[in-house]
Amino acid sequence: MRPILKEEALDPYFYRKSGSAIATEHGAGPWDPRMLHGGAPSGLIASIVEDLPSDVPMSTTRLTIDLQRPVPVGPLDIDVNITREGRNIQTSEVILSANGKQVVRAAALKIRKAELELPPEAALPEIAGHIPETPIGFPRAVGFNTAVEMRTEDPAAKSRKAVWFHIKRPFLDNRETTPLMRAAATGDYCNGFGSTLDFEKWTFINADLTLHFVREPVGEWIKLEANSWISPDGRGLGFGELSDQHGPFGRAVQSLVIAKR
Repeated sequence: MRPILKEEALDPYFYRKSGSAIATEHGAGPWDPRMLHGGAPSGLIASIVEDLPSDVPMSTTRLTIDLQRPVPVGPLDIDVNITREGRNIQTSEVILSANGKQVVRAAALKIRKAELELPPEAALPEIAGHIPETPIGFPRAVGFNTAVEMRTEDPAAKSRKAVWFHIKRPFLDNRETTPLMRAAATGDYCNGFGSTLDFEKWTFINADLTLHFVREPVGEWIKLEANSWISPDGRGLGFGELSDQHGPFGRAVQSLVIAKR
């Protein structure tokens, strides 16, 4: 197996400032070069939520990200509010705004950490994940996708495609990329790799992303097993299971807007 690469000396997706961020062109998506790939703000929001202080040690358990408008390249204002602080849970809200308009609204849930001795039948599955050798491309590999290494064991699969992702570009200029940030960005690929629609004939943009985590992800490679359901009334559902080399740790779900090009 090839050695796992560390992030190269690449410019970040965002430059952080107090209360704001500057989104660079490196985070652009395949739909419009002026707008960000959904993985970019998802990783940014995950970093903000991770850094929120809490009264007791907690782990991020759910992120719900509503992409209310296309997120542009350029300045983004960040508003963060802890909506509930308790002994067992913390809830928070993160809002990103551009040009005076709200573009993303995210809600997060953290649950307190505990050390439990569970019976064997309740233990999480531990599956040693093998990172395959076969690289896989993405249609219109521009912006965000140019620094994402993707590998699969079955490049011919049309649906329920299992792909390993390694994001080489740093998200932030002042923070190391964490496994949670990688997982949040990877979850945004459910529509890209789960849909059976022809990318050149159809658009299937996600309007949201919800991520659930049963444990903290580990490592620099994240696996997504993606699938989708497409309705003739113009709606779709992208969904997938997230794993690392120790086994599954979460799920991702997207609401899709389906249209012909």
